[in-house]
Amino acid sequence: MTPKMPHARMLITAIVATVTTTILGAVGGYLLGGPDGGAIAAASIGFGALLSSFLVRGRVVGRVTQSRQDAARQGYADGIAHMILAHMAAYEAAVFPVSGPGAVTPQERAARRTRSYAVAAEEALPHAVRRAAAAALAALDHGNVTASQEAMQNLLFAVHEQTVRR
Repeated sequence: MTPKMPHARMLITAIVATVTTTILGAVGGYLLGGPDGGAIAAASIGFGALLSSFLVRGRVVGRVTQSRQDAARQGYADGIAHMILAHMAAYEAAVFPVSGPGAVTPQERAARRTRSYAVAAEEALPHAVRRAAAAALAALDHGNVTASQEAMQNLLFAVHEQTVRR
């Protein structure tokens, strides 16, 4: 859940700007036209500042909200991309265990494979990363060490491009 603080700050800023503009209008009007000029200037300038802050506030809030949604969506996609990389590395370790062929049970290998496929099927995963993950999964399923290493390297590059392309 996103905090509501920026909206409160914008409201306080709008109030301060409106009051300050009204006071400056009143002082300027008083200096140029006496007490009547000060009252008229304060009312007209204050009303204009209030009207403009209401008109601008809607646009600013809309842009801030859209920016937050875009950042959250991008952050989630980056997180999923890194998560597929971690799960694929775990699956690769199960397919080609360093400590020998009997080091990983078939159940553990199947569990890591299932989890890797589940994360690769995540809808928020960017297309380039999904394509690289599919190629890596296919290579790991075939058990070819060279092809698997190349596919994992391509997956790493795809995740890197996803993260640093901004």
